[in-house]
Amino acid sequence: MNAFIFSIGQKIRARRTEKGMTLADLGSLVNTSTSLISQLERGGVNPSISLLHRIASALEVRIPDLLADEETNSNQPYVLTPIKEAKTLNMERGVIFSLLSRFPNTEFELLAAEYPPGSSTGAEQYTHEGMECTMILEGELELELGDHFSRLKPGDCICFRSTMPHRISNKNKKVAKAIVVNSEPFVFSTK
Repeated sequence: MNAFIFSIGQKIRARRTEKGMTLADLGSLVNTSTSLISQLERGGVNPSISLLHRIASALEVRIPDLLADEETNSNQPYVLTPIKEAKTLNMERGVIFSLLSRFPNTEFELLAAEYPPGSSTGAEQYTHEGMECTMILEGELELELGDHFSRLKPGDCICFRSTMPHRISNKNKKVAKAIVVNSEPFVFSTK
């Protein structure tokens, strides 16, 4: 069991019970099974980013609020984050987001993203606040931005308003790696 996923599950359970919702209530609101919500709360499954977004919306919180920790120290003049020590979130189908911007109260979010073959950010497009810029380092990714599709190759960088429905997928046979900047923290909290 991934301790970080378990922690997310505990926060989802706490917020759900605080709002007086049953597992079935939350499952119905996010259009998924009660069993999946239960497994997520116990840390038994990794959610997709789109499912996590739907859950946060239903619970009236931001995704970073579900992922927040208290380990940052605002008195530090800088924060060095070796990739092996980055806080990571393993999503559904093996997508991995690693937080690189660990400095406290950062107004943006810098992520390393890894997409195994056949993976995506979820079954449907989602939105969030701010701007998003993604630069492809290795492999190829497909970005669905509303009705527009872009195939992104190494060296390509795309920026867009995150309020536009979007979804990223790897339809190739090789792992794809990218650097992602969200102008407003969306996956992790840097506050």
